[in-house]
Amino acid sequence: MSSRSRAPVVEVAADQAWDREADVVVIGTGIAGCSVAVNCADLGAAVVVVEKSHAGGGTSAKAAGGMMIPNSRYMQAAGLADPREDFIRFLARVGRPLLYRTEDEFLGLPEWEHRLIETYYDNAAAALSHLEDSGAMRTAHQPDWASYNELPEDKGRFGRVIFNVDDGGELTNGRGAIDRLLAFAKNAGVGVLYDHRLDGLYVNAAGEVLGARAVSGGRDVRVRARKAVVLATGGFTHSARYAREYLNGMYVGGCAARTSEGDIIPIVKALGVPLLHMHSAWGAPVVYEQALEGDPGLIANFTLAGDSVLSVNKYGRRACNEKTTYNDRTQSHFAWDPARAEYPNFLQFAILDERTRIRFASGGGLMDHQAGNFIPAVGEASKYLITAASLEGLARALAERLASLSPSSGGVELATDFLANLRATIERFNGFARGGSDEDFHRGESAIELFMHGERAPDNPLPNPTLFPLAAEGPYHATILAPGAIDTKGGPKVNERLQILDGTEAPVPGLYGIGNCVASPAGQAYWSGGSTWGPYLTFGYVAARSIVAEPVKELRPQLGRGDAVRR
Repeated sequence: MSSRSRAPVVEVAADQAWDREADVVVIGTGIAGCSVAVNCADLGAAVVVVEKSHAGGGTSAKAAGGMMIPNSRYMQAAGLADPREDFIRFLARVGRPLLYRTEDEFLGLPEWEHRLIETYYDNAAAALSHLEDSGAMRTAHQPDWASYNELPEDKGRFGRVIFNVDDGGELTNGRGAIDRLLAFAKNAGVGVLYDHRLDGLYVNAAGEVLGARAVSGGRDVRVRARKAVVLATGGFTHSARYAREYLNGMYVGGCAARTSEGDIIPIVKALGVPLLHMHSAWGAPVVYEQALEGDPGLIANFTLAGDSVLSVNKYGRRACNEKTTYNDRTQSHFAWDPARAEYPNFLQFAILDERTRIRFASGGGLMDHQAGNFIPAVGEASKYLITAASLEGLARALAERLASLSPSSGGVELATDFLANLRATIERFNGFARGGSDEDFHRGESAIELFMHGERAPDNPLPNPTLFPLAAEGPYHATILAPGAIDTKGGPKVNERLQILDGTEAPVPGLYGIGNCVASPAGQAYWSGGSTWGPYLTFGYVAARSIVAEPVKELRPQLGRGDAVRR
């Protein structure tokens, strides 16, 4: 019998034996799990971390490691105001634009989302400072990084983003930051069990969570949690079953760690815990064919590199502002055409000329700062970059590639007038480039677009540094892009203490949740760079202070007449 067919929640037997015991058992070693583990240990709790992979870190280890920290010490030192009420209004408006009501007590948001945002603002600066002061983190300010949407509510648009640095003060990435946190945790006595996949939870007769069951090397490992189990496992991007059931085919894989398979879903459902926002993800376009191949090294296309580059749909028409931020650009893939009963933008084709191919190549001077750039380094080839001597040839090559991908794409093919429309689209785009204003999508008009585009190309003297005419002659290149997920952001609802709530809004005793495995208060938004690391670092700090105050859960509690037994 496979472990998956076993009961995901087990009431402890009278003779229950444990392989490990601790006050707190944390599942996962991304930034969420590391934060709660380090903070619990710092408060004197004994901690064991259960990690599915061999190296640890989850999706956090693949990230740049930026953190969105409102009202940080960096902002305060620089005299950058970040008023509390305006920050909350900004996050509410951009995350829930159709619900946003300024006159409402919770600004139109569900109360739990509003309270999580309040908790985030109230604790973020202290949470980061605590990790820095302890030596678990070293950071540097990125004052030029702007919020991803320009709204009047956002009074602290610049200055919230902070990055990790090493002991020499050099920028490091998520892998470096996670390795530092894990080393710090182990030095503080935290036990880390690698290659252990969460397989179930143990409860007592009162329904209190007592520990976790993991599987490693084909055997069960039972880990007792005297006070709490913390679920910090990441989302379900790479579960074919859950992606089909909850995402409706809208996201074509993504760059989450391959361990993001929704392991907690059957467990919390067995506890009677409802799941929220399961259709949602932190979006970022991906190279379609690379995602289909399940490449574990896939990095999402965080910005479309180049100035003479445009993204067109199957009809040869531009589909979006190519320089808008990755989560918002992903939404352009989901436009629905009821007349044709199709998503015409679902697959998009990034079109670029040879100049852009050279000037904005991966590893080149203009693109040193960009992650997920699909343009191969000069002198290198990529099977995902389609090349032809002319636009006619490029259209033929794209059509042939799509034909080979038809079984996976649902039969997406170029429209018969694709080439004619593409020529007209390029002519219009080139006119915008020469004039400096993108009349269709306003490309290059926001601070974050200019920042993420990076340095102006030295041969582009035109008014808008993000626009330059596509060359009149080939060769031309194209890559197929599809909507992808950095990771999903749905799961159980948590309260401001990060306790997981059941269907009656009551906390499941001894069970906490942080990170991409629980429902996010971000709504449809990706507020800024670091919109996952910032909150998760903060919530780990908050959860730890709640967890250490928890009573020890008894294996065989005395049940009173009014006690509800959870099954």
